Amino acid sequence: MSAPKATTRLRELFERPTTTVLPMGTVPLHAQMAQAAGYEAFWISGGFSAWWDGFTDVGVLTQTEVLAHAAKFVRATDLPIFCDADTGYGSAINVQRTIEEFIRLGVAGVHLEDQAEPKKAGGTKGIRLADDEEAIGRLRAACEVRDALDPDFVIVARTDGYGAAGGSLEEAVRRGNLYLAETGADVIFYEGLQSWDQARQALRETNGRAFVLTSPSARPAPTIEQMSAMGQAITVFPFIQPGVHEVWRALLDGKERGEPAWMDEYNERIEALKGTRYHLAFGELARPSYATIRHVEETFLPPHQRPDYEGSLHSDQ
Repeated sequence: MSAPKATTRLRELFERPTTTVLPMGTVPLHAQMAQAAGYEAFWISGGFSAWWDGFTDVGVLTQTEVLAHAAKFVRATDLPIFCDADTGYGSAINVQRTIEEFIRLGVAGVHLEDQAEPKKAGGTKGIRLADDEEAIGRLRAACEVRDALDPDFVIVARTDGYGAAGGSLEEAVRRGNLYLAETGADVIFYEGLQSWDQARQALRETNGRAFVLTSPSARPAPTIEQMSAMGQAITVFPFIQPGVHEVWRALLDGKERGEPAWMDEYNERIEALKGTRYHLAFGELARPSYATIRHVEETFLPPHQRPDYEGSLHSDQ
């Protein structure tokens, strides 16, 4: 019996009565680490534009560039991939092509924003909203393609109704319920609420599945049990932050020390983790693995072309 499709698996996560944690990252290695750690799906952050291309997350990348990046994640992991699709990259016809291409690519779901162009990153100044008719049209266009190609593909309607100029919690909830009633979107995503009390109110007043991505200042976060009781469909674990701040700390410390001994000490700390769950060798999760490459070489290459693994310096790896 074949395993369920990625879209089916992602849909099941969103429909659970309990909150599911989705790790959010920016490079395929993040997705591979998430799979190795036991997570059930992976969320590609729109912030990957900074990691891959050095661009601010303001919709600078084109549809084809985003699809090309997403394809790397689909190839790199077996997890269902959930992806930021910005505003759909144009009018309703562009949105339809966007959804079609994501489905054919093997992505399991996307979220679409209700911002007007030029779009901004969530939680930043200067956000303007598309009017109701345009936002509804985008989502209806997306859902039409979903229903025709793969009804399990997950379409999440994100609203920036709270953080936009002149926005409010009431406007965000109004839009969330409007999209659920008028478009066929599967889930509502409330962006940038400032407190968990606001999140509780939004989720309580939403007539369907929803989740909230709060501001980092909204602390402490509720427990998963408390989130489940609130109706939070998923919650995000954005491990982009340690990937930035820990590397920045290392660069500053290395510059301040100015001696190679700093890296020796760092490598000693890493080597001390060998044999524990926290040790991860560079390239260990990449595909194909080193073990797979060796198997293929020893199986298919003529004897005179096979590397001498046993006689090499690193034969224990």
